[in-house]
Order: sequence, then structure tokens, then C-alpha cells
Amino acid sequence: MNLKELYLRQRDVNEVDIPLHWKESFNKFMFGKTCGVEHKDDGSIQFVYYWRDFSHWYEENRVQIERELKLDDLL
Repeated sequence: MNLKELYLRQRDVNEVDIPLHWKESFNKFMFGKTCGVEHKDDGSIQFVYYWRDFSHWYEENRVQIERELKLDDLL
């Protein structure tokens, strides 16, 4: 699932769903904000980001994200 699809579904976003090359930008945006934690059966944890925060970050980066999606479609 790409970032636009995550944005359009309007639900909280799991950390693993954010592409690696966007993670640094998203982490900088999320610094000091609250997120949820999901405990997995294997003892690991997964961060869950609230859709409201994710959508705000997406809107700030919409042009770059959608440009990248168009380029990926062309290639």
C-alpha cells in the first residue's frame, strides 16, 4: 500500500506501512507527538500513528509524495 492509499483510507497507520525513504521525514514531523503501541504475540512492539497526525504530514508533503507516485507509475 502506498502513502496515498494510506491517506485515503483514513485510518491509523502502522509504522511498517511507511516506506523507508519517507520514514526520516515522518519521524521528524512526529517528534514530540503521541502515538499508540501495539504489542505483538512474539513480544515485539509496533508503533501505530494516529490518522490525524499522518494526514497532516501527508498534506505538508503531498506534492513530493504524489510526484514520486507518478514517476513510479511511469517507470
